[in-house]
Amino acid sequence: MNAAAPFTPSPAAPDAVRAFGEIVGGLAAVLVRLLLRRPDLVALTVPLWRWLNASVRRLERAATGPMPARVRVTAKRVACARTVPAVRLPSRRAWLLRAFGWEVAAYGAQLQHLLSQDAMQALLRERPAVGRILRPICRVLGVEVVGLKPVKPVAVKVAVVRAPVVRAKREAAWRPGPIRPWWGPDGPKSG
Repeated sequence: MNAAAPFTPSPAAPDAVRAFGEIVGGLAAVLVRLLLRRPDLVALTVPLWRWLNASVRRLERAATGPMPARVRVTAKRVACARTVPAVRLPSRRAWLLRAFGWEVAAYGAQLQHLLSQDAMQALLRERPAVGRILRPICRVLGVEVVGLKPVKPVAVKVAVVRAPVVRAKREAAWRPGPIRPWWGPDGPKSG
C-alpha cells in the first residue's frame, strides 16, 4: 500500500475494492470543499478524511488478507489508540446527506450500485469483516443495502451476585451538651 496516495488501494486489490477507493476518494474531495464552507462543521474535516482513508485501507486488508482471528480489545489497547483527543463524528443516519444534499447523494448512489454488483455481494458473503467496514459509511450516506446484514445485538448473560447485607450498628449522633462555665455555679473555683 502506498501511504502517499490516499484512497488508492494497491493494484493487486480486487476491482470492487479499487472502485470503492475511487468512490470514497471522490467523496472525501467533495467533503473537504464543502466542509470549508461550513464554519460549524469545519472541525470535522481532518477526522472525516482520516476515517474515510482508514476505511479504504481496512477494506483492502479485509478483502485481500488472510481471514483474521478474533482479537480482543482491551482497555490498554484503547488507551494506546487514544493519544490525541478525538473529535467525535456525528452518527445520525444520513447526516452527510442532510448536511450537504445532492453533492453527497451522488456518491451514495455510486456506493449503492457498487454494493449491488455480484463481485461485492460475493465478497460480503465470504468475509464478514467487509460488511463491518462498509456499514458505517453506508449509514452516514443513507444507503440501504440488501447484502449487508444488520448487526444483531448480542445477548449477554449477566451473573447476579448478591453480596451479604452488613448492617452497621447505628450510633446516636454526637451533639454538644450544654455549655457550663469553668468556674461552676458558685463562682470561680479556688484551688
